[in-house]
Amino acid sequence: MTEALTGAFTTAVGTVKTDVLTMISTALPAGLAIMGIGLAVRIGINFFRSIANS
Repeated sequence: MTEALTGAFTTAVGTVKTDVLTMISTALPAGLAIMGIGLAVRIGINFFRSIANS
């Protein structure tokens, strides 16, 4: 491989890595919030079911 091709490939892979990490850091807070809401609803439903069955 030529040095120019190696440099271009290294730059391309580095750019993709940066873009992927940016997208993950953008989506992660929203995903965690949605997951937390779903978990809270599930725990709340189970709690009220346990009280109703007493």
